[in-house]
Amino acid sequence: MVRGVAWIFAFAAVAGGVVWLLVSRRSDAGSERLLADLSADIERGSLADLGRAQAVGRRMAFSRPHDREAASRWAFASAALAADYGVDTSRETADALARVGGADSTDPASVIAAAARALDLLHAGDREAAGRLAAESAGVASDLPHPLYALGRARARNGDLPGAARALEAAMIRAPGFTAARVAWAEVQLDLGDAKAARAALQTLRAQAPNDPHVALLLNEAEAWLGVPATPLPFEGCPADRWQPPSIVAACTLARAERARRDGSRSEARMLAESAAAIVPDEPRLLSRTAEALAQLGVVDRAATLVERARRLMAPNVPALAWAVAAVSLGRGRAGALPTGARPADPELRLLVARASLAAGGVGALSSTLDELGTDAIARDADLAEVARLRGAGAGIAHAVADDPARAYIEGLRARLDGKLEVAANRLRQALSGHGDACRAAGEYRATLRAFKQKPDAAVFLPLRAENAGCVNLPRP
Repeated sequence: MVRGVAWIFAFAAVAGGVVWLLVSRRSDAGSERLLADLSADIERGSLADLGRAQAVGRRMAFSRPHDREAASRWAFASAALAADYGVDTSRETADALARVGGADSTDPASVIAAAARALDLLHAGDREAAGRLAAESAGVASDLPHPLYALGRARARNGDLPGAARALEAAMIRAPGFTAARVAWAEVQLDLGDAKAARAALQTLRAQAPNDPHVALLLNEAEAWLGVPATPLPFEGCPADRWQPPSIVAACTLARAERARRDGSRSEARMLAESAAAIVPDEPRLLSRTAEALAQLGVVDRAATLVERARRLMAPNVPALAWAVAAVSLGRGRAGALPTGARPADPELRLLVARASLAAGGVGALSSTLDELGTDAIARDADLAEVARLRGAGAGIAHAVADDPARAYIEGLRARLDGKLEVAANRLRQALSGHGDACRAAGEYRATLRAFKQKPDAAVFLPLRAENAGCVNLPRP
């Protein structure tokens, strides 16, 4: 009897061991599949892929809390969402990095974790530390693209766009399927002004991932500069009622605002630009572009607020930020020098350059600038066509409605140049808000009234003061 009981216990122990071994093997196989899926999602790198990678990494952290490989990739997916899309994932990135441990080793988990730390620092605004860490991790003998991608992003934020392009190209050589590096490279090409190269790369990416909104929106940027029909977005409008990060909704809304301004729909453009500004996250390139659009529409104080947010995250010589600063300065009524160096492939810059030429050098300088821009660019931009009326070119183009404030400004300037001061005063009074040169209109209006030895009614400047309190031409309260 005792011997029989012993055999029963022995059999149970052996059976339990076999069951444990089978379950363990199945669990290991499942974890390996999950890790492979996690790595593949990061390599594809779209918004949806990174979100899925983050979810898989979170799941693996609970089932395999000591798996450094999974934790490092979880950290990278979370940090990439923060750096690329402005999603606040810092706490989750920190949790994942804590599971990886120190970064002293050169094993793959440590290399990927270091890249994640660099991206997290970049999102937090510590550009110098992010650049150093990314450079150190990229220097490790590894075939992984993650640190080179982080280095490219850090260099771009620090104003070294050619260096960023080289790092991203190296990442693509190490891993041709690492899509995030290819998207970031195309973005850098846009900021360097090479819209054709960016478009070619983005068209290839769009064919591979037709539902990636980030790729589609960047492709639309390139197409807007080149003046070719826009590729349809993977959604109608700019949906905020389903899961999309604020950066995608803001970028989509901004694109609609810029298109509306170029088409002459000023009130719609302003409404859309302000909607984009209300939700734009801490992604400095998008902050800068939104600020530039707002300033061109006369919403200068709000544009200045976005510029200050971008300054905390991006070097001042990054083209997107430098041109946003120039747009705000011009909107304040100052005619300072425009940024030197790379000129981004951004249609807003054509109008900005023309306005700056007029402010600094009058109609003669404007005429030279318009010749450089070309008639096609003028015909595609309602405000640019209005500015061109000052020299007679484009006088027959009637994009904007007659009472549009930008048109009133141009007609007021034309009348002032022709010595028709009463007409000038009446038209300039209609141009004191609602467009990028409203502050300059205020200066011209006050100067015109001085010719009649009159003082303006302070009440007419209230709308301008509300949207552009820093305007240098406002009378003292």
